[in-house]
Amino acid sequence: MNHDPCFRINAPHIVHEIFEDHEAAIINLKSGNYYSLDPVGAFVWAHLERGASTGEIVEEILAHYDGESGDVTRELVRFLDALQAEELIVSQSEPAPGPEQERVKPAANGNGSKVPFTPPIVERYNDMQELLLLDPIHEVDETGWPNRKRED
Repeated sequence: MNHDPCFRINAPHIVHEIFEDHEAAIINLKSGNYYSLDPVGAFVWAHLERGASTGEIVEEILAHYDGESGDVTRELVRFLDALQAEELIVSQSEPAPGPEQERVKPAANGNGSKVPFTPPIVERYNDMQELLLLDPIHEVDETGWPNRKRED
């Protein structure tokens, strides 16, 4: 039995995109808030999307970033707690395989050395909250957009 904490993206009301500049944008369609993740946060998010456990994410960070294991673990737990508080991710008992994707690569130094680890950051915005909550995407059934809910 795996005791390593595992999380999954809180679908279907969370939509997200990771951009080539190694940042991520996330929208919580339920709350109308949207979020920006810095490069380290986007790196973690991509591993969450793939179904990686917390321990696996720490290993990946240490393989690609220059940092101490204890610092990385502490900051990852803090970041995951922030994502959970915003209802972007939810806990699950076992890692689940996510969609097949190209391996995530962090931004690299030009000399091939590891990039220094910085704590991942999630920034929340609510300036478009009213607009996002008015969107008809909320009036859909379990199959998702563009299928509207049936009136029974």
